[in-house]
Amino acid sequence: MATRSVPERVNVLEEAVSALQHLPQDLAAFRAEVNVRFDQVDARFDHVDARFDQVDARFDQVDARFDQVDARFERVDSRFDRIDTQFQRIDEQFERIDARFQRIDDQFEQMYSQMRMLHEDLIGRIKALGEERHAGTTTPPRSPRSKRKR
Repeated sequence: MATRSVPERVNVLEEAVSALQHLPQDLAAFRAEVNVRFDQVDARFDHVDARFDQVDARFDQVDARFDQVDARFERVDSRFDRIDTQFQRIDEQFERIDARFQRIDDQFEQMYSQMRMLHEDLIGRIKALGEERHAGTTTPPRSPRSKRKR
């Protein structure tokens, strides 16, 4: 490697310093550009934060609506519970009425059976009386009386 002379070295050094003269302005421009970009990023983040706030507010509204719906369902469930209780009472009343009708049916069957037995007994007695009457007398049976006019 050849050594350079002092004037060549000074020349190279002056060119390097000359190239660096614009560095403060370039750095300032770069800093300004970076700051603008950071401001844009900050603004974008602010916009995103605002959107998240809107989404959070919407979720709060949805949660409140669900709370209202839940409260309505609880009221409906409560009403259905009362209706179920009323239907149970009605079912119990119908069961009692059915039991009464069954007792009435049983009593009716028993009474009908007793009436039938009494009827057959009465017919048997009437028949026995008729046979006794015919056996003891030789006169023919009487004809029914005619009604007299007054």
